[in-house]
Amino acid sequence: MIISIETSASDLTLTLLNKENLIDHISVSIKNDLSEIIVPSIKKFLKNNTISLKDVSFLAVGCGPGSFTGIRTVISTAIGIKISNNHITSIGINSLAGLAMSALCEAKKMRLKYIISSIDSKRDDLFIQVFKINYIEKNSLPFSVINEIDTIKINNLQNYLVNNNLIFEDIIFIGYQSNKVKEVVNTLNVSKNLKQSPNSLGVGKLVSCIIKNKININKTTFAFDKFKPIYVRSAQINVK
Repeated sequence: MIISIETSASDLTLTLLNKENLIDHISVSIKNDLSEIIVPSIKKFLKNNTISLKDVSFLAVGCGPGSFTGIRTVISTAIGIKISNNHITSIGINSLAGLAMSALCEAKKMRLKYIISSIDSKRDDLFIQVFKINYIEKNSLPFSVINEIDTIKINNLQNYLVNNNLIFEDIIFIGYQSNKVKEVVNTLNVSKNLKQSPNSLGVGKLVSCIIKNKININKTTFAFDKFKPIYVRSAQINVK
């Protein structure tokens, strides 16, 4: 049994999977009380599905980038759960990769080569990363990372694509400011997924794929055997 948690954006999302099968998924609105609601929300979620942490084998957590408070709170909670439940295996996930997983099926149906995912940096720009879809290797990762996490303004998206030698028509974009993408690059495909922010469903599905294919997570660039925050500094520094 896998439980995944994501708080890198505006909501707390929880997902429960049994191998590849989705059991339940919920989204809880966060105001300024994440530290107060996260543990009770997890307990209620498990209780509603008539299971306890003893039934959970894997705890997957979106570790950012994103909301500093959200990342810090979820990692502290996850570490506490792990300490009290040694049988649970810890898996930390790059939240941009979890978001990319949410657009994978859509991208494959369109026979596209790349997924670009973006997350609100809360500083008037976005965290962004490019993933190359795997069509060849079976029993492997669904995609690979082709660059480091970057921070850009949405108006600089076209330059970002050119600098990464990407053909616009080969890409699907998902995430923060997706509603403005066509204004900047009108040939870019934009995901129609209703969820345009990091969520535990994408994190859970990615972890399920890693487990199913018996992939050593330490050989990936977006999964970790420990819960550690992913913080990205802005590419622009204001100098007076």
